[in-house]
Amino acid sequence: MIDIDIKDNGLSFFVIIKGEIEIIHIKEFKEKLTSLAEKNNKDIELDLSDVEYMDSSGVGTLLNVLRILRQKGKRLYIRKLSDRVLNVLKLSSLNEMFDL
Repeated sequence: MIDIDIKDNGLSFFVIIKGEIEIIHIKEFKEKLTSLAEKNNKDIELDLSDVEYMDSSGVGTLLNVLRILRQKGKRLYIRKLSDRVLNVLKLSSLNEMFDL
């Protein structure tokens, strides 16, 4: 199960995600984040502190959103993250690509 809460604070979107980011739940996660990145011209800040698990489909979605935002001159910030998500990013050598 995944819960996604999006707040517009004027200059950026603050997105709080709870649950598991995996292939079973990736459709909603991918659609919401990609749509936010494509349809708006704001930075996105993520709170992943309550994400229990993230697989490669979640990492792929984050990379896609990062690419879209960079093309617009915007940024993807990961403000908070669980140890499990940090380990996934470190194991895939992607932790330096994101603003943590």
